[in-house]
Amino acid sequence: MDALTELATWFNAMNHTNYARWIPVHLQDMASLATTQPDIAREFQAGNFTIQKTCRKFSAIPIDQAHEQNNAAIKGDGGAVGLTDNPSALRRWMLAGPEVARLIEEFQDEHFSWDKPPDVRNHDQSASVQRAFVKDVKSMVTVMEGESISRG
Repeated sequence: MDALTELATWFNAMNHTNYARWIPVHLQDMASLATTQPDIAREFQAGNFTIQKTCRKFSAIPIDQAHEQNNAAIKGDGGAVGLTDNPSALRRWMLAGPEVARLIEEFQDEHFSWDKPPDVRNHDQSASVQRAFVKDVKSMVTVMEGESISRG
């Protein structure tokens, strides 16, 4: 909350009107959470606000993002088209959607990772990302050294 409070003034300065308008509302909701929703506040304080969908390090995502990913998986398979027009179908999708998403992910994990041990590294630890990083650092050093020589 401290970091978001510091950032809030910049949303106005950078003309991000929706953030400028809604961040203070969010901050007020979060500040009053301990009194309005003490159980939820305790869960947040205990660190229960992310989901670990893979065994990769540092890959936890917010719960609402995991829900959005599940919704996208269902919609991608044609399951959520026109649901708002049919209340009965919407209720069925709300109940079955997370289970269908789990089954799709389980199927993909089972059938698309033959004999491969699970990769628990963060994507930044891959060899290609590391090579690109070293190249970028060398380029930056070259530019900085060139500027210091020309100013010399």
